[in-house]
Amino acid sequence: MDPLIKLEEVEKSGKLPLSILNKIKMRMKYLYEGIAKIEQASGLKYPNYYIEPKLPLSSSQVEKGQIGVLYARTIPTEGILGVEILVQISAPLVAFGLKTTIQAVLAHEFLHYIEFMKRFSKLDIVSDSISTSLFEALYSDYERLFDPKLIFKDKRLVNLINEKFSNGLEDKRLNEKTLKEWIEKGLPTLNLSPNDNVIRLPVSSILKMKIDPPLKLKLEELERKVYERR
Repeated sequence: MDPLIKLEEVEKSGKLPLSILNKIKMRMKYLYEGIAKIEQASGLKYPNYYIEPKLPLSSSQVEKGQIGVLYARTIPTEGILGVEILVQISAPLVAFGLKTTIQAVLAHEFLHYIEFMKRFSKLDIVSDSISTSLFEALYSDYERLFDPKLIFKDKRLVNLINEKFSNGLEDKRLNEKTLKEWIEKGLPTLNLSPNDNVIRLPVSSILKMKIDPPLKLKLEELERKVYERR
């Protein structure tokens, strides 16, 4: 998958300033470096990912006026070969984020990916008789993720994740630049409600999903480690 495919579509339409587009392309090297680091530290392949030119914003029905910026999301989608999990990376993260922040966000989304794969893999033994049923996948930072130490061998990467995500993504500099250089300038945004964080997938699509052998072994290893910790 070409990670810049959506960005190229926006470039043709002229919806983003050329200066922002060039900045994103120039800083993609930090994204590639981060993914290479994650793959080396985990021994696993990073899922397909793409740059989202619209900044996703989430609003809460409970807390009126409270808006959150979603710099990245891990999203299960239905494809021809079954469920495919994609990592959506917002353009402002690449344009304005520090190298360390980009790496931490990529690693955090990788933990979401592992969590989804664990949940989907448990449906391998489900009978075809329920193939018309729906599976609801909630992607939220409030769900329980694996301890980074169980996934990554790189202690610096583990410390970076814990530092940046002690209580959600904490990066005042990134938030200020995104507000000033993106939101206040009226650049494209995507408004999401809490209901948009629920994906409904046919179980038949999950059953068609192929899991790479190294990932399957890793999931089995993680299950053992979690059990031993109890």
